Amino acid sequence: MKCLVTGATGFLGTNLVHELVKAGWDVRAFGLPGSNTTYIKALPVEIIFGDITKREDVEKAVEGCEYVFHAAGDTSWWNKRFAKQREINVDGVINVAEACIKFGIKRLVHTSTVDALGYNPEGIANETWGTYNYKNTGYNYADTKRDGELSLTTLAKKGLEYVVVYPGSMLGPFDFTLQYGRLFFELRDGKTPGCPSGGVSFGHATEVAKADIQAALVGKSGEGYICAGENISYRDFFDHIAQKFGKRAPKFDIGKGLLVAYGYFMQFLSHFTKKPPELDPGTARYMSVNAYYDSTKAQRELGYQIKPVTSIIDDAYDWYVDNGYLNETRA
Repeated sequence: MKCLVTGATGFLGTNLVHELVKAGWDVRAFGLPGSNTTYIKALPVEIIFGDITKREDVEKAVEGCEYVFHAAGDTSWWNKRFAKQREINVDGVINVAEACIKFGIKRLVHTSTVDALGYNPEGIANETWGTYNYKNTGYNYADTKRDGELSLTTLAKKGLEYVVVYPGSMLGPFDFTLQYGRLFFELRDGKTPGCPSGGVSFGHATEVAKADIQAALVGKSGEGYICAGENISYRDFFDHIAQKFGKRAPKFDIGKGLLVAYGYFMQFLSHFTKKPPELDPGTARYMSVNAYYDSTKAQRELGYQIKPVTSIIDDAYDWYVDNGYLNETRA
């Protein structure tokens, strides 16, 4: 089966390309010009470059494929990039979906995020949770991912066949962009002043990639599947990582007010440094709630596997060490 993977040079995309190759798919990997192909270039895949926001690039990539896995996205929390983030996460989705309709793609598997669903302040959310409560919090990533997904509902009326996968936070191999790698370094070096007061749901990137493939083959058209995992406080999560280096997480819990204030300060500072802030106010608000999710539906219908957070951290740690990102003797 011939498929396209957008965002193939990113964290999830690289895992997805590897799993598709293992499963015998004919893969076309699509990434931005100049993006890092180190971890896919040795695979028997076709690598092409283009911009997801350019319709002609997308159509060239989609043509000739049977399935499309849309994993491209902008996860930035720098307000200087918010307009571009919307262009990628909303307009880019529309470009991909319309190309799928034009070329008669059998199925589009759209990678969204659990953040697009909102969170349940009283417990755990599943796919039926109907309250999006990040609106007006400044969490632009969630806003744009939600709007991008909503565009698919309209396009379904034009013949689009699609399934949505909602990953939680992810760890695992091929995190060469260091989405969470930086936290490993900071906890190792004692540079983390405290722990956010919220919590998060962690999945293994490889297992999310496998679920993406199953979503293409057996997922129900027009439906979504949460692929998250163990629900854990940031304090416990930080502590598990710190233990890899024989250390403990910081004792200080950073309350919402202080964390948001720090986000505003870092955002202000970025105007002078011209570099992305370590944190912005919207992400600070997000990290101050318990964003917990139920992956039962994906487990039942896609065979999604949840691994313990400690196991996921071990796999990520081993990959960082094996690939020279952590100059550290294994614990």
